[in-house]
Amino acid sequence: MKGLAAQIAMIAMANVTWSQADCPADINGDFVVDLDDLLVLLIHYGDSCEEATSAYPSIYISEIHYNPHSSQGNDSDWEFLELYNPNPYPLSLAQWSLNNAVELTFQGTDTLPTMGYFTVARNLDSLATVLPSSAFARQWNSGQSLNNTGETIEVRAPDGTVIASVSYEDNDGWVPEPDGSGPSLEWMDAGLPNNAPDSWTFSLIPGGTPGQENSMWGLSDPE
Repeated sequence: MKGLAAQIAMIAMANVTWSQADCPADINGDFVVDLDDLLVLLIHYGDSCEEATSAYPSIYISEIHYNPHSSQGNDSDWEFLELYNPNPYPLSLAQWSLNNAVELTFQGTDTLPTMGYFTVARNLDSLATVLPSSAFARQWNSGQSLNNTGETIEVRAPDGTVIASVSYEDNDGWVPEPDGSGPSLEWMDAGLPNNAPDSWTFSLIPGGTPGQENSMWGLSDPE
Protein backbone atom coordinates (compact mmCIF):
# COMPACT_ATOMS: atom_id res chain seq x y z
CA MET A 1 0.00 0.00 0.00
CA LYS A 2 2.91 2.29 0.63
CA GLY A 3 3.97 2.08 -3.01
CA LEU A 4 0.40 2.71 -4.17
CA ALA A 5 0.08 5.79 -1.94
CA ALA A 6 3.31 7.20 -3.32
CA GLN A 7 2.16 6.63 -6.90
CA ILE A 8 -1.21 8.27 -6.20
CA ALA A 9 0.48 11.25 -4.60
CA MET A 10 2.77 11.67 -7.57
CA ILE A 11 -0.13 11.56 -10.03
CA ALA A 12 -2.42 13.81 -8.02
CA MET A 13 0.25 16.49 -7.67
CA ALA A 14 0.10 17.96 -11.08
CA ASN A 15 -1.44 18.73 -14.38
CA VAL A 16 2.09 19.32 -15.58
CA THR A 17 3.26 18.45 -19.08
CA TRP A 18 6.47 16.41 -19.18
CA SER A 19 8.39 14.63 -21.91
CA GLN A 20 7.16 11.04 -22.09
CA ALA A 21 10.63 9.62 -21.50
CA ASP A 22 10.95 11.49 -18.21
CA CYS A 23 7.41 10.95 -17.02
CA PRO A 24 6.67 7.31 -16.10
CA ALA A 25 3.48 8.40 -14.30
CA ASP A 26 1.99 9.44 -17.66
CA ILE A 27 0.34 6.02 -17.99
CA ASN A 28 -1.99 6.76 -20.91
CA GLY A 29 0.64 8.60 -22.97
CA ASP A 30 -1.10 11.97 -23.32
CA PHE A 31 1.93 13.88 -21.95
CA VAL A 32 -0.01 15.07 -18.88
CA VAL A 33 -0.14 13.47 -15.43
CA ASP A 34 -3.80 13.73 -14.44
CA LEU A 35 -6.82 11.86 -13.10
CA ASP A 36 -6.99 9.61 -16.19
CA ASP A 37 -3.63 8.16 -15.16
CA LEU A 38 -4.86 7.67 -11.60
CA LEU A 39 -7.93 5.84 -12.93
CA VAL A 40 -5.74 3.45 -14.92
CA LEU A 41 -3.67 2.71 -11.83
CA LEU A 42 -6.71 2.04 -9.64
CA ILE A 43 -8.39 -0.17 -12.26
CA HIS A 44 -5.31 -2.37 -12.54
CA TYR A 45 -4.26 -2.28 -8.87
CA GLY A 46 -3.51 -5.84 -7.76
CA ASP A 47 -3.03 -7.23 -11.28
CA SER A 48 -0.16 -9.63 -11.83
CA CYS A 49 2.52 -8.22 -14.13
CA GLU A 50 4.45 -11.47 -14.60
CA GLU A 51 3.19 -11.89 -18.17
CA ALA A 52 3.01 -8.21 -19.13
CA THR A 53 4.34 -7.73 -22.68
CA SER A 54 3.76 -4.01 -23.29
CA ALA A 55 3.85 -0.77 -21.37
CA TYR A 56 1.16 0.61 -23.68
CA PRO A 57 -2.64 0.30 -23.47
CA SER A 58 -4.68 -1.86 -25.83
CA ILE A 59 -5.94 -0.49 -29.14
CA TYR A 60 -7.84 -2.63 -31.65
CA ILE A 61 -8.65 -2.48 -35.35
CA SER A 62 -12.45 -2.47 -35.51
CA GLU A 63 -13.46 -1.89 -39.16
CA ILE A 64 -11.89 -2.20 -42.61
CA HIS A 65 -13.52 -0.95 -45.81
CA TYR A 66 -11.04 -2.24 -48.37
CA ASN A 67 -13.16 -2.59 -51.52
CA PRO A 68 -16.20 -0.25 -51.71
CA HIS A 69 -18.98 -1.05 -54.18
CA SER A 70 -18.89 0.94 -57.41
CA SER A 71 -22.25 2.52 -56.49
CA GLN A 72 -20.51 4.28 -53.58
CA GLY A 73 -17.71 5.53 -55.80
CA ASN A 74 -14.04 4.87 -56.41
CA ASP A 75 -11.98 2.93 -53.89
CA SER A 76 -9.64 5.92 -53.75
CA ASP A 77 -12.45 8.04 -52.27
CA TRP A 78 -14.08 5.64 -49.81
CA GLU A 79 -11.56 3.20 -48.38
CA PHE A 80 -11.03 3.51 -44.63
CA LEU A 81 -10.02 1.64 -41.51
CA GLU A 82 -11.01 2.29 -37.94
CA LEU A 83 -9.36 1.98 -34.52
CA TYR A 84 -11.20 1.24 -31.26
CA ASN A 85 -10.20 2.23 -27.71
CA PRO A 86 -11.54 -0.30 -25.15
CA ASN A 87 -10.22 1.67 -22.19
CA PRO A 88 -12.25 3.87 -19.81
CA TYR A 89 -10.05 6.87 -20.60
CA PRO A 90 -8.97 8.69 -23.80
CA LEU A 91 -5.66 7.82 -25.45
CA SER A 92 -3.25 10.20 -27.12
CA LEU A 93 -2.07 8.75 -30.45
CA ALA A 94 1.00 11.01 -30.57
CA GLN A 95 3.92 9.04 -32.06
CA TRP A 96 1.76 5.94 -32.65
CA SER A 97 1.71 4.65 -36.24
CA LEU A 98 0.05 2.43 -38.82
CA ASN A 99 2.31 0.13 -40.79
CA ASN A 100 2.36 -2.54 -43.47
CA ALA A 101 -0.88 -2.06 -45.46
CA VAL A 102 -0.75 1.72 -45.07
CA GLU A 103 1.77 4.06 -43.48
CA LEU A 104 0.82 6.85 -41.10
CA THR A 105 2.40 8.45 -38.05
CA PHE A 106 -0.25 10.08 -35.89
CA GLN A 107 0.04 13.70 -34.79
CA GLY A 108 0.15 15.11 -31.28
CA THR A 109 -3.46 16.30 -31.54
CA ASP A 110 -4.85 12.86 -32.53
CA THR A 111 -6.88 11.28 -29.74
CA LEU A 112 -8.79 8.02 -29.42
CA PRO A 113 -11.82 8.84 -27.26
CA THR A 114 -12.92 6.75 -24.30
CA MET A 115 -14.38 3.47 -25.62
CA GLY A 116 -14.62 5.23 -28.98
CA TYR A 117 -13.31 5.24 -32.53
CA PHE A 118 -10.71 6.89 -34.73
CA THR A 119 -11.18 6.68 -38.51
CA VAL A 120 -8.24 6.65 -40.92
CA ALA A 121 -9.32 7.38 -44.50
CA ARG A 122 -7.74 7.14 -47.92
CA ASN A 123 -9.54 10.38 -48.88
CA LEU A 124 -10.74 12.31 -45.85
CA ASP A 125 -12.55 14.95 -47.92
CA SER A 126 -14.87 12.29 -49.33
CA LEU A 127 -15.31 10.32 -46.12
CA ALA A 128 -16.03 13.48 -44.12
CA THR A 129 -19.40 13.67 -45.90
CA VAL A 130 -20.56 10.52 -44.06
CA LEU A 131 -18.59 10.82 -40.81
CA PRO A 132 -20.40 12.05 -37.66
CA SER A 133 -19.57 15.70 -36.99
CA SER A 134 -17.80 14.73 -33.75
CA ALA A 135 -15.70 11.95 -35.30
CA PHE A 136 -11.94 11.75 -34.81
CA ALA A 137 -10.23 11.13 -38.15
CA ARG A 138 -7.10 11.52 -40.26
CA GLN A 139 -6.05 10.65 -43.81
CA TRP A 140 -3.30 8.11 -44.43
CA ASN A 141 -0.38 8.82 -46.75
CA SER A 142 -1.44 9.62 -50.32
CA GLY A 143 -0.95 7.04 -53.04
CA GLN A 144 -1.58 4.04 -50.80
CA SER A 145 -4.61 1.76 -50.87
CA LEU A 146 -5.95 -1.34 -49.13
CA ASN A 147 -5.43 -4.53 -51.11
CA ASN A 148 -8.71 -6.05 -52.34
CA THR A 149 -7.49 -9.61 -51.77
CA GLY A 150 -6.09 -8.95 -48.30
CA GLU A 151 -3.01 -7.83 -46.39
CA THR A 152 -1.84 -7.03 -42.86
CA ILE A 153 -2.68 -3.83 -40.98
CA GLU A 154 -0.48 -3.07 -37.96
CA VAL A 155 -0.88 -0.54 -35.14
CA ARG A 156 2.44 0.28 -33.48
CA ALA A 157 3.13 2.05 -30.19
CA PRO A 158 5.72 4.89 -30.07
CA ASP A 159 8.52 2.40 -29.32
CA GLY A 160 7.61 0.23 -32.34
CA THR A 161 5.78 -2.48 -30.41
CA VAL A 162 2.94 -4.00 -32.46
CA ILE A 163 -0.19 -3.48 -30.33
CA ALA A 164 -2.75 -4.68 -32.90
CA SER A 165 -2.42 -6.62 -36.14
CA VAL A 166 -5.14 -7.87 -38.48
CA SER A 167 -4.35 -9.91 -41.60
CA TYR A 168 -7.67 -9.75 -43.46
CA GLU A 169 -8.48 -11.67 -46.65
CA ASP A 170 -11.39 -12.06 -49.05
CA ASN A 171 -11.47 -15.86 -48.51
CA ASP A 172 -9.93 -18.52 -46.22
CA GLY A 173 -12.62 -18.09 -43.56
CA TRP A 174 -13.14 -14.34 -44.00
CA VAL A 175 -16.62 -13.30 -45.12
CA PRO A 176 -16.61 -12.39 -48.86
CA GLU A 177 -19.27 -9.64 -48.84
CA PRO A 178 -16.85 -6.76 -48.03
CA ASP A 179 -14.95 -7.53 -51.23
CA GLY A 180 -16.83 -5.17 -53.52
CA SER A 181 -20.43 -5.96 -52.55
CA GLY A 182 -20.95 -2.81 -50.47
CA PRO A 183 -20.46 -3.68 -46.77
CA SER A 184 -17.34 -3.01 -44.77
CA LEU A 185 -15.57 -5.66 -42.71
CA GLU A 186 -16.55 -5.28 -39.04
CA TRP A 187 -15.03 -6.70 -35.86
CA MET A 188 -17.95 -8.02 -33.81
CA ASP A 189 -16.93 -7.77 -30.17
CA ALA A 190 -14.13 -6.62 -27.87
CA GLY A 191 -14.27 -10.08 -26.26
CA LEU A 192 -13.14 -11.77 -29.48
CA PRO A 193 -9.60 -12.17 -30.87
CA ASN A 194 -8.89 -9.20 -33.11
CA ASN A 195 -7.11 -11.17 -35.83
CA ALA A 196 -9.39 -14.24 -36.07
CA PRO A 197 -11.52 -14.50 -39.25
CA ASP A 198 -14.61 -15.63 -37.32
CA SER A 199 -14.38 -12.51 -35.12
CA TRP A 200 -15.29 -10.43 -38.17
CA THR A 201 -18.39 -10.14 -40.32
CA PHE A 202 -19.89 -7.80 -42.92
CA SER A 203 -21.63 -4.56 -41.94
CA LEU A 204 -25.39 -4.33 -42.20
CA ILE A 205 -25.02 -0.80 -43.57
CA PRO A 206 -23.66 -0.26 -47.10
CA GLY A 207 -20.39 1.64 -46.87
CA GLY A 208 -19.92 0.65 -43.23
CA THR A 209 -20.11 2.74 -40.08
CA PRO A 210 -17.01 4.99 -40.02
CA GLY A 211 -16.59 6.92 -36.79
CA GLN A 212 -19.38 5.16 -34.92
CA GLU A 213 -20.33 1.82 -33.37
CA ASN A 214 -20.25 -1.12 -35.76
CA SER A 215 -23.62 -2.34 -37.00
CA MET A 216 -22.87 -5.87 -35.72
CA TRP A 217 -21.17 -4.74 -32.50
CA GLY A 218 -21.92 -6.97 -29.51
CA LEU A 219 -24.11 -9.40 -31.47
CA SER A 220 -21.60 -12.23 -31.24
CA ASP A 221 -21.45 -14.82 -28.48
CA PRO A 222 -17.89 -14.75 -27.09
CA GLU A 223 -17.01 -17.93 -25.21
